[in-house]
Amino acid sequence: MPNTTKNKRILFVGQALYNHWYLAQELCKIDWEAHVLNTDLNNSNANFYHGENFSFLREPLINPEKRLRFYFYALRHYDLFHFANSEGIVFLNQYDGIKKSKKGLLYGITHIVLTFLFTKILRWRLSRIYALVYLFGTKGSHWLLKIFAHHLPERWDILLIKKINKRIVYTNNGCLDGVLRSSFNKWSTPDNNPICSTICHYKNSEDICSDLKNKKWGEFRNNVADYQCLLGGNRVDYNISKKIHERPEVYALDKNFWNPDLLIPTNYLLPISKDTVKLFHSVGNFDSRSKLNIQTIKSTHIYFKTVEQLKEKGYNVDLIFFKDVPNKIIRYYQLQADIIVDMLTFGFFGANIREGLMLGKPCICYLRPEWLEQMRSEIPGYVDELPIINATPSTIENILIDLITNPAKRKDVGLKSRQFAEKWHASDVAAKKMASIYSKLILEKQQQIFNAI
Repeated sequence: MPNTTKNKRILFVGQALYNHWYLAQELCKIDWEAHVLNTDLNNSNANFYHGENFSFLREPLINPEKRLRFYFYALRHYDLFHFANSEGIVFLNQYDGIKKSKKGLLYGITHIVLTFLFTKILRWRLSRIYALVYLFGTKGSHWLLKIFAHHLPERWDILLIKKINKRIVYTNNGCLDGVLRSSFNKWSTPDNNPICSTICHYKNSEDICSDLKNKKWGEFRNNVADYQCLLGGNRVDYNISKKIHERPEVYALDKNFWNPDLLIPTNYLLPISKDTVKLFHSVGNFDSRSKLNIQTIKSTHIYFKTVEQLKEKGYNVDLIFFKDVPNKIIRYYQLQADIIVDMLTFGFFGANIREGLMLGKPCICYLRPEWLEQMRSEIPGYVDELPIINATPSTIENILIDLITNPAKRKDVGLKSRQFAEKWHASDVAAKKMASIYSKLILEKQQQIFNAI
């Protein structure tokens, strides 16, 4: 049997909010070499990032030539590559969409040579790949790829990782991930309306969500990923695969960063009486995700209306609503809340609720029964212990009244929330679980090589 003790190197490519960062930090504490590479060239979700080891937006990788050099280094150095987010299995996209040039004698000559070179590149051994840099240098290789990368297969950077027998892991994220739009729209809201047509701002945006787009992504994702992490069921279309596993641990949080006893800086204190029961609700990228009358998939419109109705009935309650606040700051407002409220029609929860659980808050969200049952087959303990209070648009008012008038219940549910989050989502626990999975993948790779000798 091959020796696996030295093969403990993983690169997280692309950000998964902050989850992969905290997972990597804890892996380093148990003798893994784990790094996070930020490939977000637009820095579009920077509010959600908590850290990185490398970034394509800062030195030494701000230069495209140096990114190419780092890519070749990573191929040799790391044993696993862990990607995240729909359309996110990509390393080098700097050569995508470059138009072909068919002018001049130079092109004619090099076209013949490089067509052969690039169409055969995926047959090279790892040692021969570096001949491209050795022969032409990083600068020359970058120039050649800019002009002739269209001779390579689509997403050749990922296919090359597969070709040299390195392992790819993937973290699923969102309704677009692995499910056709037509399939997802068959899920209904609790009041039996198609989920997409009633609350999704992107329902008419074919460039964001369509059967064709989602199909292409699902096929590619399932073809290249050796292990996929999911949380929330939704097992249809490309999410029906033996490679896909319910893995709450990968959505990791630092239990010290989200600490219920955290001191709140005075400049973040809310000017609201302590006697007022505060409901926390937030939406990231709100302006691009909201419709008329603040309608969002997060049920923002429902909460605004419900809280106003409760006030009219005499309840001392207020909704503290935030949008686009940096994630490192938002915890101070979450801590001052008595209840965290989230999606009432979608069917599951995301980062806001996970953070609320870790902060020891009672959390409210609609939990789709079918998805819970799909999860139960793999992680029954998670489903059985889940302390989230299940609510729908028709039940939310009564549920809130029960919590508003019962502080002891809020405290009890909050304690269970923290215990649950520490067990299933704490980054130290997650690192041990994922290290076991990563090690098994590496062992399988080495065994395949060993058997082929």
